[in-house]
Amino acid sequence: MIEVLGIWDLAERSHPFMAIVHFFCDESGKYQKNHFVSVTGVGALRPRIDPFDLEWKTLLRSYGIEELHTSHFLDLTRSVGTKVRVGQKLDERQELLFPFADCINSYLEIGLMQAWSVVGYNKLSLEVKRVLGGSHDPFQLAFVRGLMEIAKYVGPGDFVNVITDDNIVTAWDTYLHYREALKADREKYEKFVGIAFAKSIHYTPLQAADMVAFLTRRVANEEFNGIPNDCKLLTDYLFREPRPPKPGIMRWFQGMFGEQQMANLANNILNAKTKSVSEIQQATDSASGDSALGDQSQTGSRERSEKAEEI
Repeated sequence: MIEVLGIWDLAERSHPFMAIVHFFCDESGKYQKNHFVSVTGVGALRPRIDPFDLEWKTLLRSYGIEELHTSHFLDLTRSVGTKVRVGQKLDERQELLFPFADCINSYLEIGLMQAWSVVGYNKLSLEVKRVLGGSHDPFQLAFVRGLMEIAKYVGPGDFVNVITDDNIVTAWDTYLHYREALKADREKYEKFVGIAFAKSIHYTPLQAADMVAFLTRRVANEEFNGIPNDCKLLTDYLFREPRPPKPGIMRWFQGMFGEQQMANLANNILNAKTKSVSEIQQATDSASGDSALGDQSQTGSRERSEKAEEI
């Protein structure tokens, strides 16, 4: 009999006693047309992801949809499934997503919010961009930096398995940047089990990451560009409201880079004597003065959660 293995099974098969954080990444915004690109993710150990997946799929069935695309769900010109109809107000649509937000905060362990100014990135010199990987798209910088933060979050004996949305435009460059970043930092390299690209219809945490990315870009546009967040109701509910009654250890971490923060990043890199990965990481840390969007994890959670650092 041929044994069929999934991404998680392959990652956990050879080391059954080590703890692996499965981290699911998605993005929102395109550097060719948006003010900000957001690269976000959610993660947890397998025992927390399995019940998350079960409840999320139950919600999908009750709403009459196969997959949650937050942008489609909140598009007032669309009817979606059995509960979302043209003519509803935006606040009504957002409230319908509260059960999905509860599912995220009930079962998952870490949420990462990042947004990077496209204008600020475009103003960086070619020298700085080369140090940051050479891409014209800030997505790759945000992705690599996110990985470095997750590596800091996990405990000494824990590891990270990365699953990112299978985007035909960004997938290959994402893989190359992943390889180069870990090759340049051997200590971080040892923390990662691997990377995979998957369709969000089959991996419900990717749908959760999509919601986070969608809202994060709106948070950044409001903070730096003064554009009102039309989804503030859902934003506050997901990131700021008290956690649901189920025992949860979710912690949200935020890093926002506007034009000034990007200029600070460039200066920090140019002033560095060498351009090691660790120095670039320190440069990005010092360039952003943001703190976490609330830290409401329960006391008595896993030791790793207690050691988590803000971006």
